[in-house]
Amino acid sequence: MQHVASVESKAPQGGSWSLYPNRERPTMDCQFSFGPNNAYFVKSDTWRAWSDNNTLPETLRRVLEDPNHPEYCQFPYDVAMAMEPGVYSMWYQGKNEVQFYEPEHLGPHYAKLAAFMVSKTTRTVFGPYHSYFSTSDAGLSWQNLPPTLETDIMNRLKLGRPHTVALGVKGAWVSLYDDSVLSHSLQGQYPGLQPFLDNAEERNKRNSITYVALSPYTAGHFFVAFGDGSAQWDLPKEMHVDVETVAKTLRPLPAAARPQADSMLQATLNFQVAAHANMAMNNLLFHHRW
Repeated sequence: MQHVASVESKAPQGGSWSLYPNRERPTMDCQFSFGPNNAYFVKSDTWRAWSDNNTLPETLRRVLEDPNHPEYCQFPYDVAMAMEPGVYSMWYQGKNEVQFYEPEHLGPHYAKLAAFMVSKTTRTVFGPYHSYFSTSDAGLSWQNLPPTLETDIMNRLKLGRPHTVALGVKGAWVSLYDDSVLSHSLQGQYPGLQPFLDNAEERNKRNSITYVALSPYTAGHFFVAFGDGSAQWDLPKEMHVDVETVAKTLRPLPAAARPQADSMLQATLNFQVAAHANMAMNNLLFHHRW
């Protein structure tokens, strides 16, 4: 197990930050990334941890662990591992507050994502069949998503933007939108998570679900965080110490404050313009037969 405190980070403080300044609800700075061979990366805004035993790609491990590395990571904004060994994307703050974007480790199956990262990707997740979903201030990029998820995203673009998407086994997915709407189709593969998604009263008690990750390797394995700073998971035992340590550092989000209607309308219009521009450049849609 490896642990590094991000005490020199320039990331916004307070446990929540939004790269969409006018979004209705702030998101939690929390991430869990599943990788091949039981690799993982988990972080909050003050702590991060990752798997050892040479499970991470070597280039990623060196950037995370070696402070003498010229591109050493002082604060990771986004670390996402694809299902193929050695393939990952990363956006982080290095030495002297330099911002690094790492598209060169994506390989040929993710050329579209590599091009999209020029727009400063804020959060990426990978799934089966070379699928991914990525979001930034400039819009969204995805490929090979389950058809029901792609339809859900397209139907809601005029109403809310997805800030978190989870991709699991056998076409399972969860999507969290910035207007607090939650959509999901778990395909019966994550029974431990299902009650949290179905029980609105429990979600409200915990100030909503703010982040969720599904294992694309093993049915039943997941991580979910709530707005009150609590978290639940079903993960292999060897991950528990790291996950518990990071989970203790999650900070509650403030109660959702509805912004002025004019500001929300303008933000939505701006995003729609960016989204349709991405479509025109074939940066949003990529069809795959599931």
